[in-house]
Amino acid sequence: MENVRSRGEELKAGLQALVTKFDFIREVRAEGLMLGVHLSVEGAPFVTEAAKRGLLINCTHDHILRLLPPFIVTRAQIREFLKLFSAVLASASEKPATAETSTPVSRPAKKYATAR
Repeated sequence: MENVRSRGEELKAGLQALVTKFDFIREVRAEGLMLGVHLSVEGAPFVTEAAKRGLLINCTHDHILRLLPPFIVTRAQIREFLKLFSAVLASASEKPATAETSTPVSRPAKKYATAR
């Protein structure tokens, strides 16, 4: 449990440092190694970009990036993650899609056949 507390504090501090760098980060929430990064933009593009770089994160409620590293994560892995995550935020933020600015996609109407 000591590793969970220590690495969680390191990760939270690193994410808090990113708040000053990226104005679309609203808040960082953490409890041990369960972390959430609340964004003011849609989170899906960041999940996609993270996957391209080998990071596994997910997005909940459209605007919260959820981070759940394993309890055995090392200090070096935290540093590497923060470096890659910063690059993800920088890359994906160049073209964020917000609900207010995205154009609606027209989808073909579904056709259903009824059998009698």
